[in-house]
Amino acid sequence: MPLIVLFVFAVPAPAQAQAKSCPQWEPLLRKYGLPVKEMSFILWRESKCEPKAIGWNYHKGKSHRDCQLAPAAIYKNCKAVRSYDIGLSQVNSTWNRVVAKVCKRPRNQLIRSLQDPTCNVKVAGYLYRNGGLAHWRGTSGK
Repeated sequence: MPLIVLFVFAVPAPAQAQAKSCPQWEPLLRKYGLPVKEMSFILWRESKCEPKAIGWNYHKGKSHRDCQLAPAAIYKNCKAVRSYDIGLSQVNSTWNRVVAKVCKRPRNQLIRSLQDPTCNVKVAGYLYRNGGLAHWRGTSGK
């Protein structure tokens, strides 16, 4: 029997797609001192406003074809995966020490921590205060 693989992608609500923003997360952005208009657009570009989003970054010459589909906690250990971006603002997995410190959570709970919108936005605030929007230069439109 053939193997069928189904990929599910978050589809933004029509209002979000037109506005290219995440108005439902703007109060949280404001609470943690982030520039609301710019970051709302970045959240839309990075995750389509989906707090559980994960983007996989592969080593050169590798792709998803080199990994078996599995839950994220297992997939992250695939040798083809270089790093991964998690949550609303797609914080990279290399920031695990910062995530643990800012969110006061164990480093081995990185994915779960960054899929929590409050933790993700707190870390985005830390990154913004330590480098500005340059952390998202690939998607910031700048």
